Amino acid sequence: MTNNNHLDKNKHKEENDQEESLNIVNVHDPFFLWGLLQHSDQSLIQANKTLSDADRSCLYWSCHYHKRSKVCEYLLENCELIRTARDAIEQLSTMTQEGDKNTPDLKEISVPFILPTSPDFIVKELRDGSFISSKGKPLQFKVVDEKGNTKICMYKHGDELLQDALCIAVMKEMNKIFEEENIDAEVVFYEVVPVDKEEGLIEFVENAHPLLEFKADDENEKSKSSDALKKFIETKPEGKQNLFRSFLGFVVSGIVLQLADRHDDNIMITDDGKILHIDFGCAFGQKTKLEQLLSFFMDIPNSPFSEDVFIAIIGREDNDEVITKLWESIKDRTWLCFNALRKHKNRFKPVGEKHYEHFHERLMIARNDSEAQQALDVELEKCYNNRFNAARAFYYKIQQNIVS
Repeated sequence: MTNNNHLDKNKHKEENDQEESLNIVNVHDPFFLWGLLQHSDQSLIQANKTLSDADRSCLYWSCHYHKRSKVCEYLLENCELIRTARDAIEQLSTMTQEGDKNTPDLKEISVPFILPTSPDFIVKELRDGSFISSKGKPLQFKVVDEKGNTKICMYKHGDELLQDALCIAVMKEMNKIFEEENIDAEVVFYEVVPVDKEEGLIEFVENAHPLLEFKADDENEKSKSSDALKKFIETKPEGKQNLFRSFLGFVVSGIVLQLADRHDDNIMITDDGKILHIDFGCAFGQKTKLEQLLSFFMDIPNSPFSEDVFIAIIGREDNDEVITKLWESIKDRTWLCFNALRKHKNRFKPVGEKHYEHFHERLMIARNDSEAQQALDVELEKCYNNRFNAARAFYYKIQQNIVS
């Protein structure tokens, strides 16, 4: 009997080892942070031997968030660039938490280190630090590598950045699906690494401007829309193409993630003409207090776009028939993106049961293609010049005037 028990234990151990070996540690999986629990400390430490320093950085910060101390200690002992990154992040965290009104002395920060948000970027210098006068007074700064390349980052306290990270992971998976399905669309996103429950590092998209900058100026307040964005896009070699392909990703991601708190200060346009969402504090059905109140009276769009964006894509067109055809073409291309996500719905299972149920509902999996396409068309009509957009813009302008 004892021998049989011993054999059973060995067999069980072999099965567990075999199962563990098949469970590949893929730090490039957008959902790796959420799939970390599938891996034992032993398998993660074993995987470290085959990883580059950049990949070790991804592994370290995922383990750091989930308090996998044994793996973290091993990585810190075996990679100096991760060790200095840990020290640098701790220093940035302390600086931000203290919120000194004086200009922060970034020369105190340990260098060189692997930038957690872009692991191929080795930080040699930090400069231009300043505290932003918003919630939590985050610390914004510039990082520089040995070739002089720069990135703008922000360290933030007081917000649960895991939701931002989840939204961005979903966007990355969407882009992979679009590429596999040969769909010319892109979701543009920033990078974020949640360091702890209510703090983390954000890396901005380079050369991005809030949509607010392109709105009609005060002298033209009576105008429904200005041509500022259209003129800006036309100066870029591939501006209109970039705007359109990123617009598809912008709209679809907003609808699927059910983003809220969408105003002209957290919708951005890059110098090469791409449009993107930022700030995912309200997603998955969450709403601001204003939206909760006004939702009793009107629909709340998840990817609102104004006439400015529409004109920048199609140009100034007086022929109603041509405009209708262009709008139908936009809806068809949006459906192509949306249906590709429906087809690959199981790719979103790693986010967990609760969020997967959300995607199942938002992708309208229970409906056939015809019903889902009709429902998506209704959503798109909500997004374009919805009357809530004007109400939100008015409310936001009042807020800005009060703050200033």
